[in-house]
Amino acid sequence: MALPLTFLLALVVLSCKNTCSLGCDLPQIHNLGLETSEENEEGSLTLLEKMRRIPTFSCLNYRKDFAFPQKLLEGEQVQKAQAVAVLHQMTQQVFNLFSTQEAFAAWDKTFLDTFLTGLYQQLDDLRACGTQQVGEEEAPLRAVRKYFHRITVYLKEKKYLPCAWEVVRAEIMKSFFSSANLYGRLRSME
Repeated sequence: MALPLTFLLALVVLSCKNTCSLGCDLPQIHNLGLETSEENEEGSLTLLEKMRRIPTFSCLNYRKDFAFPQKLLEGEQVQKAQAVAVLHQMTQQVFNLFSTQEAFAAWDKTFLDTFLTGLYQQLDDLRACGTQQVGEEEAPLRAVRKYFHRITVYLKEKKYLPCAWEVVRAEIMKSFFSSANLYGRLRSME
């Protein structure tokens, strides 16, 4: 009888390794879609690149610094639960931004649908990691929300013109690279 009890205890300890740390298996997050697990599946970054409709250089007079909170997200003080919450918040905000009526009017619907489907899957994967509650007003989350608010206001001010969307598309690509760095740091914390 001692052997089955020892075996069960070992299973509990091994399964708790992931569950007790973040509540998820991080490799299944697909690095915010920058890398994919299937050969035919395109990552979010690749799709975002393919969504380009006009050359970025033709929109230079539309450029804007949205003040991405790079330093705040790269700081050593970002803990595991906070990093997951930030990744979730960023993915959710990108999903919200590109699932509007204005976005569907601006972008190729096939690419946009595929892009949004990938983001939705990433949100599901990140939700599985969200077992630890992080305060809604913590600095990194607040900074991410303000960043996306600035992007939304910019699009409204520019009346969702194609060049405004192109500037935002390029900005979101930059934020995905930062997300990938944060994701890499999160995986190294395991």
